[in-house]
Amino acid sequence: MAVSKGNLLVGLTWEHNNISDLYNGTQELTNRSQQRITNTALLEVNYGLSNHFFVTGTLTFINKQRTTGLQNSSGEETTSTQGIGDGLLMLKYNLLNQSLWNPYQLSVGAGAKIPIAKTSLQSNGLSLNADMQPGTGAWDGVGWFLFSRTFRSANINLHMNGSYRSTGTNTRFNASDRYKFGNEFVSVLGVSGPMADRFSYSIIVKYRTTSSDKRNGNVLPNTGGEWLNFRPGVGYPLSDRLSIQLNGEIPLYQNLKGTQPTTSYILSGSLFFYFNKSETGFNYGHPGSR
Repeated sequence: MAVSKGNLLVGLTWEHNNISDLYNGTQELTNRSQQRITNTALLEVNYGLSNHFFVTGTLTFINKQRTTGLQNSSGEETTSTQGIGDGLLMLKYNLLNQSLWNPYQLSVGAGAKIPIAKTSLQSNGLSLNADMQPGTGAWDGVGWFLFSRTFRSANINLHMNGSYRSTGTNTRFNASDRYKFGNEFVSVLGVSGPMADRFSYSIIVKYRTTSSDKRNGNVLPNTGGEWLNFRPGVGYPLSDRLSIQLNGEIPLYQNLKGTQPTTSYILSGSLFFYFNKSETGFNYGHPGSR
């Protein structure tokens, strides 16, 4: 969401990602031997520096759980990790500000993912794979955009946003162990509006694609792919300045490089606090579509 001068939007989100499916390309496999569950708590702060510039910062806490040996007669084994994830800091610019006379909003931004999380966690004396670490250990460059159009006659908002992340390389344990996650592009197209009894709805289609990971400059098999997900949601204002949003997310299409575990479903819930400061006093509103 874009915010104007002096406005503060704080969001706290919990997300449960159940990674229970196994795919090769576009084909779902039934002989899966492991599953992963990731629970993430995300704090996001947006603050308006001026009527055109605003800053966004995020911080996460991540819990990851992987269960192996699902089809092994000797039994299952579960490995868990948790910790503070990497941070994100972005400076954003409103090219067009939405108002009573202008139904359009257009914003762009750029920033960096900051490697503050641990990347060398171990289990039973063995170093865990990169996908089980709380962070990537590398600086990433991030670009972002938001476009929205409000149709007041129909009382709906159409929005599109996207981001591109150019990933860096992390030297995990020594100079000969350099890991690079694949570059990532995410695009979201959605519509939102009010429902009865102060409830609101959102319907979103999200496309995500990543290139393959690399280790010591070599492309790793069974990494990278593209995903198309459907995410419906419902929101409700708990007070003049506090609202809640609940979302579910399921995959519509997946095309993975090689054989990989992938998302079965995602559940999330968010609390938003919106503080709107004006020259004539204090006004309170609700966060828009994210």
